[in-house]
Amino acid sequence: MNPSASRPLPGAPLLKLTHHTGNTSKSTTTMAPIHLLLLSLLTPLSTTASPIAPRAGGPTFEPIPENCTITNQLPTTNITDPTAPNNTSSLLPSGWKLPTNFTNTHELYSSYFSQPFYTPAEQALHCQQQCYGFGERGTCKAVLLGYNVPTPEGYYGTEGGELATACLLYDVFLEERMFVPAPKGQYVNETASNVDCPV
Repeated sequence: MNPSASRPLPGAPLLKLTHHTGNTSKSTTTMAPIHLLLLSLLTPLSTTASPIAPRAGGPTFEPIPENCTITNQLPTTNITDPTAPNNTSSLLPSGWKLPTNFTNTHELYSSYFSQPFYTPAEQALHCQQQCYGFGERGTCKAVLLGYNVPTPEGYYGTEGGELATACLLYDVFLEERMFVPAPKGQYVNETASNVDCPV
């Protein structure tokens, strides 16, 4: 047997053992295996119950209670489209966006995805449910769901500008007067909803 094998390493914890041989007991000192020490330290941690909290990703989809009021806030009035030939007046039921300074101040969360898997009505409901499930109750007050919405610069390290379906959450209620016309072909088939729920 190697004599150094029974010597403890410098700084290693020591365990005092008593060895019985016949009528006499002999006290010996030996090094405790590291795995036993780790096991004794980690066992209490692994047996402690803790609730599983939602993890990183989008806000949870929470069913909206019946006592909440959902209102559409998109403008429905005629506007003059400066990009239309001869400045003709056109009715734009969609094609509205919120100004950048508003978005920079009030946008809580944004998600962009390329191909919608649901109908526009289902997508709008999911976006509203994410608003209701965002943070503390009442934190998210409004959503904008639109198609052909350009991704922002820096989105996942990109230059931005890719057209995608977007669900945008805001911390204030929206009003018609807040919207400005979007560039032609952007923010189409959109829904802008206030999600007003008692807190």
